Amino acid sequence: MKELIKKYLDEVILLNNDLSDHPEIGGEEFRSSKKIVELLRKYGIEVEYPFLEMPTAFRGIINKGEKNKAAILVEYDALRGIGHACGHCASAAISVLAALVLNEIRDTIPAEIHIIGTPDEEMRGGKVPMVNAGIFDDMDFAIMIHMSSSNVVYSGSLALDAYKIEFHGKPAHAASIPWEGRNALNAARLFLDSVDMMRQHVKDDVRLHGYIENGGDASNIVPHYASIEMLVRAKDRDYLDEVSAWVMDCAKAAALATRTSFTSTEIGEKYDGLRRNKAGEVLLIDLFEQANLPLIDMSDKTGGSSDIGNVSQRTAAFHPYISIGEGLLAHTQEFALAMKTQKNYKAIEDGGEILAKFIRDVYKSEDILAKIRAEFNKK
Repeated sequence: MKELIKKYLDEVILLNNDLSDHPEIGGEEFRSSKKIVELLRKYGIEVEYPFLEMPTAFRGIINKGEKNKAAILVEYDALRGIGHACGHCASAAISVLAALVLNEIRDTIPAEIHIIGTPDEEMRGGKVPMVNAGIFDDMDFAIMIHMSSSNVVYSGSLALDAYKIEFHGKPAHAASIPWEGRNALNAARLFLDSVDMMRQHVKDDVRLHGYIENGGDASNIVPHYASIEMLVRAKDRDYLDEVSAWVMDCAKAAALATRTSFTSTEIGEKYDGLRRNKAGEVLLIDLFEQANLPLIDMSDKTGGSSDIGNVSQRTAAFHPYISIGEGLLAHTQEFALAMKTQKNYKAIEDGGEILAKFIRDVYKSEDILAKIRAEFNKK
């Protein structure tokens, strides 16, 4: 397999660099998705693009017609303001590299392999409409590899709700007739203070964070409008629903106290937490060890949130991490700059091989596949 990895490595590194140089935020990945699709089609992989009426989504299929099915997930959206600081350009390169290699050896794999481009992971959750459409219902598993500072087979993710909360007041001259105004910025500040006061009384895994998008127009005008982007996270979806309802109560109270009004809008889809599948992790651990990549156990920790959690409610899903260098923190400028380094290129090479071998080996062993299915169905 190493020869096949080397055969395609230069092209996928060029793909990584191109995506890194031209970051596109979620839902706007037109150039990125086109570049990926062009490379898949170049080597004879049939691709549906766009997919599911999502203009930047796609689905390629290898071995069409086989009863068994597996999915390779491809992410390629960037972060607002700091580009590919989550490494999706490199993660996409890993998935594409694995797909090209598997396409070469497709006759030895008794499975239909789907390469699914999933846009807008960072906020709106492009995988969720796919989950709702039943795309993953008959899959044996779905897998991708994410970039990180460490090599990790499993780390939990938090369920997520995202809201835009808008307060509506009444403008007035802030010096001459302030009593005629109703201050939407005061409502926003009071809301954020109320949410901060919640922290003492929620479970340790809850995360509450947001920022004021709009706080007014001028210092001498009572702010008639203020908006906040607020993210609410927790391990358990049911508990998260309770916390989110509490957050809405804080917004209602802030509006009542300031005699303003408020509206809330969900930003994108609700994310679920990632369900674990230890049967598949056994194989992943072996593959990381074969690649001489030392693993860190983060199974008792939870990091951010991802819409792969929703996928894991319908099929076994794997989301390991591969290191691009110790001390590099995702969602920072340093992480974005690391996308065009030799360490990242080596991670793409190793990650592509691990991902391709995982799919190959699952279908070489009926026992592994049976255990993955059994553990998912047991839950």
